[in-house]
Amino acid sequence: MVELDISIIFAGLSIAASVVYYASVLQNANKARDRELIYQKFQSISIEYIKTFNEVMTMKDWKHAEEWEEKYGQENNLEAFSKWNYVMLLYQLAGLLLIQGADPDLIFELYPAGAVIELFELYEPVFEYMTSKKSWNLDNLYYLYNEAKKRRPEVGQ
Repeated sequence: MVELDISIIFAGLSIAASVVYYASVLQNANKARDRELIYQKFQSISIEYIKTFNEVMTMKDWKHAEEWEEKYGQENNLEAFSKWNYVMLLYQLAGLLLIQGADPDLIFELYPAGAVIELFELYEPVFEYMTSKKSWNLDNLYYLYNEAKKRRPEVGQ
């Protein structure tokens, strides 16, 4: 009887130790993934990225999406469109990472909520135009924007 009780106690302790170990492994894996995300983002931040982002944020001389397309669309201004598309793809990726469970605090350290909101609201008419006319899928960007608005509701419109 005593041997049976000791066996049960040891089995219970082994299971508890295994659970603690597994939780530790998962936590370390999540930290490693977050470090990798920071490293990848750091590699993409250069003077050229900052210059490109600022150029995209100054493309404000349009009143409606059709006019934006005339000035900055792929067929009329490939260089400006390429810069715009590059920035949008980075923010789409940030939204996708957030949807897939990346740490929201980390995402909004890398992509500040205020910048997300300003970028989105500046180009919202273009996004609507492109999704309706050209079948673009910007769900990840919309998700990122909505999460940013929850964090910084005072920013933007």
